[in-house]
Amino acid sequence: MRLATLLALLLALAPTTVLAQTLVRDGRPMARIYLEPSDGLDTSTEELNYHLGKMSGATLEVVRTSDPRAVKGPAVVLGALAVKMGAAPKGVTPSREGFRLLTRGKTLLIGGESDQATLFGVYAVLEKLGVDWVMPGEIGEVIPRRATVALRPLDESQRPDFSMRRLWYRGGADTVTKEDRARMEVWLRRQRAGVYQPVSAQTAGHYWPAFVKRHKTAFDADPTLYALRRDADGRLVRKGPQIETTDPRIVAMMAQDIRETFEKKGWPKDRTVGFPIGPADTAGYSVSPESAAAGSGALDPITGEPDQTDLLVKLANDVLAALGPDYPNVHLGFYSYAAHGGYPRRYTPDPRVAVIFAPINFSRYHGLTDGASRSQPLYRAVFDQWAALARRQGNPMLYRGYNWNLAENMLPYSKLQIWGEELAYYRDAGVEGLNVEATKAWGVNGPSDWLFMQLAWDASQDWRVLLADYCAKAFGDGAEPMRRYLLRLTETQAAAGQEAGSYHAIPLIFDTAFVAAAQADITQAERLAKLPAEKERIAYFRSGVDLLDFYLAYHEAANRFDFRTALERYQAMHTVWGAYYARNPDIVAREAPVYLERFIGPFVREAARHEVLQPLPEQLKTAFGSGPYQDPAFDDSAWPLTSTWASTWDAQRLAGQTVWYRHRFTLTAEEAAGPLHLFLGGFDDRATVWLNGRLIGDSGRRFSVPVMFDLSGAAAGENLLAIKIVRDHPINEIGIGGLIRPSFLFSR
Repeated sequence: MRLATLLALLLALAPTTVLAQTLVRDGRPMARIYLEPSDGLDTSTEELNYHLGKMSGATLEVVRTSDPRAVKGPAVVLGALAVKMGAAPKGVTPSREGFRLLTRGKTLLIGGESDQATLFGVYAVLEKLGVDWVMPGEIGEVIPRRATVALRPLDESQRPDFSMRRLWYRGGADTVTKEDRARMEVWLRRQRAGVYQPVSAQTAGHYWPAFVKRHKTAFDADPTLYALRRDADGRLVRKGPQIETTDPRIVAMMAQDIRETFEKKGWPKDRTVGFPIGPADTAGYSVSPESAAAGSGALDPITGEPDQTDLLVKLANDVLAALGPDYPNVHLGFYSYAAHGGYPRRYTPDPRVAVIFAPINFSRYHGLTDGASRSQPLYRAVFDQWAALARRQGNPMLYRGYNWNLAENMLPYSKLQIWGEELAYYRDAGVEGLNVEATKAWGVNGPSDWLFMQLAWDASQDWRVLLADYCAKAFGDGAEPMRRYLLRLTETQAAAGQEAGSYHAIPLIFDTAFVAAAQADITQAERLAKLPAEKERIAYFRSGVDLLDFYLAYHEAANRFDFRTALERYQAMHTVWGAYYARNPDIVAREAPVYLERFIGPFVREAARHEVLQPLPEQLKTAFGSGPYQDPAFDDSAWPLTSTWASTWDAQRLAGQTVWYRHRFTLTAEEAAGPLHLFLGGFDDRATVWLNGRLIGDSGRRFSVPVMFDLSGAAAGENLLAIKIVRDHPINEIGIGGLIRPSFLFSR
């Protein structure tokens, strides 16, 4: 029996079992809704009646009374009145979101710690009636049709596993419209997303730029307050946005800012409140002797940069010490992120130092419990150390993640297994809340987003069981082929062994066979589904698969230097995206074309303008570090060959800040005498070029965009091309480096 058919049968049979009450019979309302006159539960009554109306055609009368004796069954009693009548939630939660569902005779009591908790109880009752919301908007509403609506006896209390459960759209009005946000807010409310912010959430943020702006006069007067860093030419300069944390004046200013905030807001000094002290979202940390002496000396294993974690812990400890005992409940915190994503080796954080985990530098295709990943065990080791510290002395912890593959947000991607395994781990470790930045692409991320909200409330659930439930509700009789597609996507992604981000690992994970199988699953699901809404939701998942098909075709054409065909397929991606956006703006990310244009557009358009004289080989002789490698006489016979644009550094287990490529090529006398140019399609992220030992030029920092060098006058019959590429930024994208796009020689 199909899962969807079984679910429908169980729902149909439910009213014939032992019933506590009948809300609607044969399309006629049987019950009333009762609540206190002063309760702010309009949304609760409206939502209950909205869904009952769509389910049965009937809505319930609302009666306001403070007298339990006035309640006559059948009845639904909400809020404080339900608590009076015995439905007090069990236990107390920091976010006041716990609720209790209790039937007494023909009366259903829904009591909550707050009005919001009562609303969450209403949604829990609706879910028991088969209602769900699989995506924003009316198309996402799953409301079974039945003339009689009845409930079985209930006595259960629920409370969330995380006091903060936030999934939020990134970007401004150019990325997400106000209509997009309005639909999302309704969906989040129905998924029981809370509004509570624990103290750890108050300490999040890239704070230093705002701090510099607030104290601009002081920084202008004395630039030594800025970080000491190297500029593009290697000279030491004092420059923002990072700051010199070891300067005692920085500590004094931060402490004074906190005191002034208390005074301005009129807070009592013992108020529990958090403040951020974290760096700007970029590189450029101080290399001053003072910072070197105060730091741990450790290097971040991903970026290779000096780890800043100890310096941030010291800063937080020093600011708290400067505040003294007058502010006993002030908490400070920062992101565990990028070059400050380690565990402190030298300083023990004060118990009031919070840590917000934002593991942006680690594989986005695996979770922290995945032992098959090469990078996630590094993150897990750091996380476990912080968790052990939190158990010993109570340091608050928060998770700050992402729902997509960051700089690529239109191709198939799954976080089903990642959320399914990670969230229970975070709950057990004592993480207070989940703060997840989301891209609006429900045709790709919908199942993962729905699953995230389910597990954020109750992380003990089995993700595979939840996925089956989601598919049954969203796709009806098309559930099984859609479940098969989503599992294949999840397993293919995890098993590929790739960890590079953005578009770079996509051709190493997916192939045309995957596309064919996915299209077959979706086609079968559309054929099996009965309801128009189910067929429409299934069709949305073609967006990612269609775009993957065109991306693989673009990549294949570009790799064989057929740039005109590659350009056509690149343009087709924009066209396909536009068609799906017009169909429903929720199913594709509005900023997806921006990423395409930023990372691929300039390359493929410029490459298509030129006739290729000689392609640079995909594999080139390679060395890391410094040396006289531009000298044609240098013996590179022992140098290994490494792949450039057809693979990634992650896949080849390569890493480094400076990489050299050498390539020998032959020209005819006519070619050597005429105009000659080098086209580098893209690199990470600064290229310097020599031909036959002669310096041709330097690109400056130009990540993932094409650059052309004029080789005219430097060429001969036999030539040695030397290319040095330096990563000026620790991480432009994880798992890549060197040449990342096809490159070639051209004469016109």
